[in-house]
Order: sequence, then structure tokens, then C-alpha cells
Amino acid sequence: MDCLERVYKRTMETGRADLGTGEGMDIWQWDEGVAMYGFTKAFEKTHDPEITSFMKEWIDYHLDKMDFGFSINTTAPLLGVLKLLEAEPGNDRYLALCKRFADWCMAEEPRADLGTFEHSCTVNKYPNQIWADTLFMGCLFLLKWGLYTGEQLYVREAVRQFILHYHFLKDTQTGLIVHGYYCDTREQKGVLWGRGNCWFAVASIEVLNLLDPSVEGYNQLKENFLKHMDGVLNTQDASGAWHTVMNRPDTYLEMSATAAFAYAVNRAVKDGYIASRYAGQAEKALEALKADIDEKGNVLHGSIGTCVMEDYRAYNDVGFGYSYFAQGLAMMALSE
Repeated sequence: MDCLERVYKRTMETGRADLGTGEGMDIWQWDEGVAMYGFTKAFEKTHDPEITSFMKEWIDYHLDKMDFGFSINTTAPLLGVLKLLEAEPGNDRYLALCKRFADWCMAEEPRADLGTFEHSCTVNKYPNQIWADTLFMGCLFLLKWGLYTGEQLYVREAVRQFILHYHFLKDTQTGLIVHGYYCDTREQKGVLWGRGNCWFAVASIEVLNLLDPSVEGYNQLKENFLKHMDGVLNTQDASGAWHTVMNRPDTYLEMSATAAFAYAVNRAVKDGYIASRYAGQAEKALEALKADIDEKGNVLHGSIGTCVMEDYRAYNDVGFGYSYFAQGLAMMALSE
């Protein structure tokens, strides 16, 4: 069994075990949404029908219960629903769910400065705060839904959100992004956090490959992505991994971000956005990731989730733990 198969089978195993427990995949949230996107990439690589069977089982389980609210984070699982729609284009429940979430993003999602999506969740509220996480959790779906339906309103808004987020979060010295921006005090918050930057990297390369270059904003997206890639490539550790605070080599090496950067750099090389000489850095990242995956298929050194914090020490104090987002990002990297 190769590494990719170990990871996706382990993720399905733990996911099924969660159902009915009130924990993990018994919940419809962002980390399970990242796993759904990882499953889509694993399926595209392996064509294993067990993957889409599990995705359908999980999505239908939650649709039957309707046990989720509307937020940027609960939008992420729709990335999996869109994949299932490729095989079931007439599935009215899936279509209605996607449309409801897309319209919620457009009309009801709280906004911060300049109309940027606020990163408030179904339980925790972060009024007038802009977070890097939003791009992968909500904006990637919004763009894919717009392309699926042909409704450019969604596409234009998703592109605008990517540009706005980089405007508020970018670090001009490195090209990387900080974790958050507080509009009330007009200041950036957090640090050059690995996973925050990984959301920008993987979501941006997906969007660039989905968009026609003639779309308004494409050139700005590409320019921002290339600036960001400079920062990513310049902060890789000699081991092939990235530190949890990217410009602080005294912080620990973290594997969810490493998986995401392996995917983003590899795709950027293959698709001609960056030079082929960077393929070696992607390969080193992939080898570091593989070395961190145990025989059962668990990513061992992915940090658990966190809010925006004040300094690098607080991010370095975040512990490791099994998570569906680390598993999903690993599936993405290994599939590529």
C-alpha cells in the first residue's frame, strides 16, 4: 500500500468511527471540508470508487440531519459536494445546498473593510477581522461554483476577495502574509504563520488554474501568487519542511503547511508559473512529509487549529494532533 492510499484509507477509517460521537467527522466543519478536498485529489489520482463512496456517505449523513449552520468555515465541505456533482449533475439536494451557501456568501456573510469577507464562524465570532483561512474555506468554493454554473457574479466576487485578502495581509518584506488583520484598529495581527500561508498558496494555485487568463483580476492574482511563492521558497528549511512560523527557524517544523507547500510548489512548476529548478524543493518537501506519516497513515506533526495570536511564541506553543485538515492537505500533496 503506497503512502497516499494509507492516508486516505486511514482518514476514511477514523471518519466512519466518528459518526454518532459528536466529534470529528460527526461534525460539518472546515477541517472536514479540507479532508473532502483532499479526497477529491486522491480520487482524481487513483480513481478508487471507495473514496467517492465515502464522500457521498459523509455528505448525505449530514444532509439528512441538516446539522450545520452557515459560515465561511462551514462552506469548505461544499468542495466535496461539487466533486460529487460531476457524477450526479442532476442531484437536486446537492445543487440546492451549493446554491444556498453561494448566495449566503454573497448576501449574508458579514463583511469587513472594503467588503472583505469577515472570518466569523458559526460559534466563534471575530467581528471586523480578516483571516488568511477564509480564502480556502469559502472563496475557492465560490469561484468553483461560479464556473460550474456559468454565473460570473460568483467568479468576480471570489477573485475580488483573493485580491483584497492579499492587500490587507501581505508582508511587504517577504511577500508572505500574516495570519490576520483587525479592521477596527487598522493593524495586522499574528505572524507569518505556516498554515495561514498554506491556505493562500494552495487556494491561489487552484484559482489560477481554473480561471481563463482573460478574466479581470487574473494578472493581479498571478502577481500576488508569485510574490508569495518567493517568500515560501525562501523560507524552506534544509530538511524540506517549513517552520510553523516561517521566518523563525527556532520554531518547530510543521507538516500540514509542508504538505500544502509541496502541493502548491509542485503545481506551480508543472503549470509553468515558476521555474523548473524549483521542482527539487517540492520533492524535498514531499519526502519530508512522507517521512512524517506512520504505517497507519497518520500525519504525525501537524499542529492543531488556532485563532490569531499575538506573537511567534504563542504559535510555537500550539501542540501537535491528528486532524482532518492535515490528512486532507497530505492527500493533496501525495496526489500531485
